[in-house]
Amino acid sequence: MTILVTGATGMFGSRVARGLLDAGQPTRALVRGRCRAKELEAAGVQIVVGDMDRPETLPAALEGVRRVFLVSPMDARIDVRERAVTRAARATGVELIIKLYGAVKHRGDSLDALHLASISALRESGVQWALLSPNSVMETSLLSQAEAIKHTGAMWGSSGDGRVGLIAADDAAAAGVALLMGNPEPEHNYEVTGPEALTMAEVAQRMSAVLGRSVVYNDLPEDAFREMLVQQAGMTPEQAEIGVLAHFRAWRRGDADLVTNAVAELTGHPAISVEQWLRQHQTAYA
Repeated sequence: MTILVTGATGMFGSRVARGLLDAGQPTRALVRGRCRAKELEAAGVQIVVGDMDRPETLPAALEGVRRVFLVSPMDARIDVRERAVTRAARATGVELIIKLYGAVKHRGDSLDALHLASISALRESGVQWALLSPNSVMETSLLSQAEAIKHTGAMWGSSGDGRVGLIAADDAAAAGVALLMGNPEPEHNYEVTGPEALTMAEVAQRMSAVLGRSVVYNDLPEDAFREMLVQQAGMTPEQAEIGVLAHFRAWRRGDADLVTNAVAELTGHPAISVEQWLRQHQTAYA
């Protein structure tokens, strides 16, 4: 049984591909260019060149594949890209698709609408599917603050006192590997989280303890935070909305405070804590 991983050079896809390979599973990686996949190829992953923005390239990539891990870049083309993969998967006889979704409740905002359109296509396809839904990921939520912490001793955001059950990307990927190699419940949403829900101020306290220096969290009105992202981080308003603000807004509402035991149930090991993750990534903040 061959499993195809889309987004195989990204944060989730690369980890899932390596996890499958480590488990002895024949793994194929969909990439837009071989140059970015040299490490995966050297490790033994079969590389196929294709592009979700060019649907005509997908059937060849899916030939002989029985299961697919479906993830795409977080931008306004999520639904278009993933619908193309779903159509090609149906045409080539794929048996199971595990789609990356999310445990944060976005309540129909622009990001959620894109994912819901993709899920609707899965539902209509006739292919068996399930969802892997991580809570907000430490790599994106905390490493993105590393430069600010190094230079100012502060994190910035607009999440208020909202709590979030932050999860490590490695734990989310391990859960995905378990689903791809197992027998997931059809159309089930597997929500995976870290072991506790923390406010960003509490995360800053944990950082201070682990890093041995003061780190504070500065909460801003959303408009001021948007301006910071556009003016200082160089994001477009669309990138700021889909990539950052939609998440912080959900955190503020209390829509990211979910904590489950799904990582342990799927993988056999507990999800790592913020402190454990910080110890593993101390050099990023040095």
